[in-house]
Amino acid sequence: MKEHEWFVNIFKDEFEVEGELEEISFESNELYLDEIDESLIPNEMRDGLPKVLMFETMVFEDHEGIEWIGAIAKDSESKEWLLKIVIRDGETALIQLMVKEN
Repeated sequence: MKEHEWFVNIFKDEFEVEGELEEISFESNELYLDEIDESLIPNEMRDGLPKVLMFETMVFEDHEGIEWIGAIAKDSESKEWLLKIVIRDGETALIQLMVKEN
C-alpha cells in the first residue's frame, strides 16, 4: 500500500529514523471534518476539504521508544490524498496540505 511506503520513507527522509513495514500497525477510519480536533487540522487548512475524510493511520514505535503516528487524509469518494500528517510523541511534527487552496 502506497500510504505505508510513504510512512516508512518519511522517517528516512525527514526524521532519519529507520523502520520496516512489518513493524507498523495501521487502521482506516472515516471522520467528519467537524469531529477532527483543530490541533490535528488547523482551521486555516480546512477550506476546500470535504466534509468527510478517510484517514489511513499508521503507528510505529522506534528503538528509542518514541511513538510515531502518520496519517494520510483522503477524500472518502475519490481517494485523492488531501493531507499528510506525522505526530511524534503527541506533537505534530509534519502537516502538509495536498489540495490547492481557494
